[in-house]
Amino acid sequence: MGSGSRQRRRTWNDGLPSSERVYRRLREMILDGELPPQTRLVEIQLAEQFEVSRTPVREALKRLAAEQLVLSDAVRGLIVHAPEPHEIEDVYRVRDALDALAVRLAAVRITPEEVQHLRLVLGSMAEAIDNQRTDLVVNANIAFHDVIYRAAGSATLWRLARELSDFVRRFSSGAFSSPERSSAVLGEHEEILDALERHDPDAAAAASSKHLRTASAYLVELHLRETVHAGADGSPAETAPGA
Repeated sequence: MGSGSRQRRRTWNDGLPSSERVYRRLREMILDGELPPQTRLVEIQLAEQFEVSRTPVREALKRLAAEQLVLSDAVRGLIVHAPEPHEIEDVYRVRDALDALAVRLAAVRITPEEVQHLRLVLGSMAEAIDNQRTDLVVNANIAFHDVIYRAAGSATLWRLARELSDFVRRFSSGAFSSPERSSAVLGEHEEILDALERHDPDAAAAASSKHLRTASAYLVELHLRETVHAGADGSPAETAPGA
């Protein structure tokens, strides 16, 4: 590699192996939607982008494939996995069960400070919607659910929920790009919070399930619309930016 690559390596002082660094960055790009579904991941181009050899890129892609974030396509090679509607529904079915338990526990254990924290999060979410800041809406949505899981007080429940949260995060930008859906989510969150503040586990679980069923249906519909649009467009899969 040239001097530019050597200089880049000298600025990496986190002590991580190249494969771990590439894995973490690619994973973050996929989860944040920076690498959308169907994006082609070309090994040699990614190696140039990250200024590493192909070996750490290959190792990173294997790990992402094991997590089903990346799939091998017979025609296009490695691509960012685009979950099918049945996968979305399956994940939300499991998340519904976990979130229902989380809000039931939180309804019993939540403190006034945590209620106030949730109110502030929803205020930030409303402001972000008004300002059309999708990124901040996404952050507020994640924060809302995180506070509830912390209030539930179960480390096991938190651990189980993280993988599902990462799955959902991949679609957050697309879902919250709609002001109408963002406002609807805000209202659904307010229903959950009202039940938590009343310390009503049944009402909190009912509001949570309603919220997740609506979210699942919306994402399936969004996925189908995008699939139809892509088919009508006939354009090839995008290649990773900067590659």
